[in-house]
Amino acid sequence: MPKIGVSIYSISRLIMSGVITPESAVEWLCQQGAQTIEIVPFGIDIIADEGLASRMKKVADEYGVPINHYSLNADFLQLSKEEYESEIARVMEHMERAKELGISTFRCDCAGYRRPIEENTIETFIEELPIITQTYETLSAYGEKLGIKVLIENHGFHVNGSERVRLVLKGVNSENFGHLLDVGNYICMDEDTVITTKKMIPFAKVIHMKDFYVRNQDPGDATQFDCSGSWFRSANGQYLRGSILGQGDMNIREIIKTIKHSGYEGDIFVEYEGMEDCYYGTKVSLDNLKRIYQEC
Repeated sequence: MPKIGVSIYSISRLIMSGVITPESAVEWLCQQGAQTIEIVPFGIDIIADEGLASRMKKVADEYGVPINHYSLNADFLQLSKEEYESEIARVMEHMERAKELGISTFRCDCAGYRRPIEENTIETFIEELPIITQTYETLSAYGEKLGIKVLIENHGFHVNGSERVRLVLKGVNSENFGHLLDVGNYICMDEDTVITTKKMIPFAKVIHMKDFYVRNQDPGDATQFDCSGSWFRSANGQYLRGSILGQGDMNIREIIKTIKHSGYEGDIFVEYEGMEDCYYGTKVSLDNLKRIYQEC
């Protein structure tokens, strides 16, 4: 049975504002019943603070909860040779330090989340596909030396959408490479999340669970990119806002049923990014995920 856990991103606004420390955030997640934890470096700098990874792992170990996964934003496209090499080095440094957490999987983006929407065309993607696959082959080879599998998430608006992600998965010549399936992010490309989960679950090594409110008319307070606590736009103009898992407009029950009966045995992480108090939203999301998984 999969471990059901939480991404620390779910309460990152409290870390970034200084209300809690990364160590106390790990402790809180353990106390809520997370069976595994994902680290995302928002307000968490394991490079500048050399002892932070060890301190977080120590807290998790005290509760018997593994920190299995690390997710990092990165951008390897539209760069000079020097900038590209610097970004490769930065990501590899995070991989080295993240190993101290005890992780087995590492998600790394390859395109900027806030890249202008008009540049995210299929033509541009096809043109950039060789550098994308080359980059993931380089990182996967390095990850293999560290005992860490490298993953691509359907994240942002360029390297997203089931067909684009599958082209990357097919193009990367490495057994040490796989997919972080975010069941909600495919809606950012206006794909049906139930159908896409069924299409992509065979490739999944890690899963993010999230839920969205979806509107076709402007609800107000909408931007293109701000997905943390307000409405934002999909690739084709739908209005989206993060919700507590099971309370939004996605068919979460059918998605969980698909995952459960697929034979998937990897980790599943709640990734809450709604407007409610993040302690409350994260806790209810985790409880809903566990409950619905048992009911399906």
